Amino acid sequence: MSTILERFKVHNFRSIEKSDWIELADNSCLVGTNEAGKTNLLIALWKLRPANNEPIVPLDDFPRHLFSRYDTDGHSQDVFITADFILDEDLQDELSDELNCDKEQIRKVLVERKYDGKYFISFPYSKIDEFDSSRAIELLSEFEEILKADDAFQKEDGNLQKSILEFISKNKEVFEKVDSFKKDDIEKLILDIEQFKSDNFGRKKNLPEIFDENLISQLNFFTKAFNGTPIETTSEIRQKVLMSLPKFVYYSDYGNLDSEIFLPRVIEDFERTDLTESARAKARTLKVLFKYVGLSPEEIYELGNDRKVIIKKMDSHGREISTEEQDLSDEEIRDWADKKRKRGILLTSAATELTKSFKNWWLQGDYIFAFSADGHHFRINVSDSLRPEPIELEGRSRGLQWFFSFFLVFLVETKEAHSNTILLLDEPGLSLHPIAQYDLAKFFRKLSLDNQLIYTSHSPFLVDMENLANVKAVYIDKQSGRTKVSSNLRYDEVDAEKSIYPVHAALGLTVSDTLLLGCLPVLVEGVSDQIYLNLIKRYLIGKGKLKYSKEFVFIPTGGVRGMGPVSKLVSSRENELPFVLVDSDKAGKEYKKQLTKERYRDAKEKVLEVADFLGNQDFEIEDLIPSDAMVRTIDRMFRANQFFEDVFDAKKPIIDQIEEWAKNNSIELQDGWKVDLSRNIQNRFEKLFENVDNDLLEAWDKLFQIMLK
Repeated sequence: MSTILERFKVHNFRSIEKSDWIELADNSCLVGTNEAGKTNLLIALWKLRPANNEPIVPLDDFPRHLFSRYDTDGHSQDVFITADFILDEDLQDELSDELNCDKEQIRKVLVERKYDGKYFISFPYSKIDEFDSSRAIELLSEFEEILKADDAFQKEDGNLQKSILEFISKNKEVFEKVDSFKKDDIEKLILDIEQFKSDNFGRKKNLPEIFDENLISQLNFFTKAFNGTPIETTSEIRQKVLMSLPKFVYYSDYGNLDSEIFLPRVIEDFERTDLTESARAKARTLKVLFKYVGLSPEEIYELGNDRKVIIKKMDSHGREISTEEQDLSDEEIRDWADKKRKRGILLTSAATELTKSFKNWWLQGDYIFAFSADGHHFRINVSDSLRPEPIELEGRSRGLQWFFSFFLVFLVETKEAHSNTILLLDEPGLSLHPIAQYDLAKFFRKLSLDNQLIYTSHSPFLVDMENLANVKAVYIDKQSGRTKVSSNLRYDEVDAEKSIYPVHAALGLTVSDTLLLGCLPVLVEGVSDQIYLNLIKRYLIGKGKLKYSKEFVFIPTGGVRGMGPVSKLVSSRENELPFVLVDSDKAGKEYKKQLTKERYRDAKEKVLEVADFLGNQDFEIEDLIPSDAMVRTIDRMFRANQFFEDVFDAKKPIIDQIEEWAKNNSIELQDGWKVDLSRNIQNRFEKLFENVDNDLLEAWDKLFQIMLK
């Protein structure tokens, strides 16, 4: 596992005064209107560690309304970007040895960058509330093997050996019965070990030393972590961390290639350091292009000159007065012919390879690329089966120009010096046809399997409804005029209403999909319901318990009141109504009665409530999720003196318990907290869904089988 970006926030950067923490996954989308600040968020993150060494330019990057005090107030020392990374596991092991701490304490690192370009790297998350029980079981098992191999143990009589092994086995069984352990558990284990040593070893020295060096000392690492012992780093360790961080590849329309490239200008721009941001973007794409071709612009330019120019006269200031062209000799002609033939072969070969690679990415046509060069110019031509004649790239659609340019940047930068990368795409595919944008959103899913991806958009065709948990709304706060970011995609966010429009428009596209593609629509109350049901579906498919010919599409309706209008949209041409799943709280039960008396009076079996599968209580969608996953996630999200785990009753609905616990611990649950909870569950799906009890599995199976009838 490579080092991954978990979250980031931006301070005093362009239009952004201070953002909240922005949680990220493998594929994250920032939606919002123009001028909302989406681009500035990406650029700030890009400049944390840019793959192309993009400079920090205070004149452009520091908030304009504060710039008059930039020098006098020493703002070059201000941090503009803060990010949390989860370190590569091998690096965690290496650093924990060097820092003499548990690796869980340095699993997450905080990285900040200042306007002067300097980094600040620290491990502020050294306090750990709980560990997975497997850590203690693994430690005891390793100690058992060390003990058995030691001469001091082997020389002891059989009864003492048996007592020691039974003691270790008994403690392993204790940890095998729970998912995690806390400070009290380790303190009790250490006391039990000390008591066992006192009761069994008497004046023996070797065995107690083995226990102290190989077990007690390791358990003390856990104790340090529970106490939050500060982690003191060194410059060498900070440099190791910095070198492990992924680099950021940012791409926007500014970098789109032109079809005809004037080589002398390119050669000049590559040497300049005073280019504007847009000019730097264009120059960077050109560098990538020539790197892909395998020739420098100087070489292509040189290979394209077949005349020798002789300067005959210069003035006293070294200025050219007149020139005379002289024909080449036969030998020089053969030499230039060979060079031009070599150039032609190289360009043809590069274009052929590019055409093959491009076909694996672009789904909107079968394109053939050709490169040509003559003297001062380098040209990119494109043809396809419908238009076999080569046409300049600039003569094709802007969508193709964008995708071709991004394709080159990604292909070269990620596969060469920047293999460990995070892709930042600003309004990708804005000029693409809607169907091509739809394909691009699907492509992003595939792309994010190997590279973290963050992109901005205001197009509903680029909002992936299956990834709604990782969509953020970016909007302008009307009071402050500053950029805000929220995971809450509800209708009642007044300032965010226009920004979240693409999400709700994407809902309409999803509805269309159900009609056009024969999918099975299921109406649910909100985004969290959609996320949880997709996770359950994913689990059942993985276990081979769900086999079906239609694709389930869970459509959030913004609460029970939205179900009526959406059900009309989703009804098939035969007027067959979609399934509806509501919570078994008061609102859900009342709406179920209303539906079954009116629109669903002849299809009552299609109106389902959560209690149908769990028992006669006010259960909500969250009660369909393994309770240990919910409890552990709540305790991770909200820090309090009292753990939710200590008060949770598995026999009662969980949402009411969470709200009561939060109230008792002075925790304010913000609007949209249920969606945040579901997103955290989704991002830790593999871990949290490892053990699902049979009763819950039967409830899941029953729910999906009913919907398949």
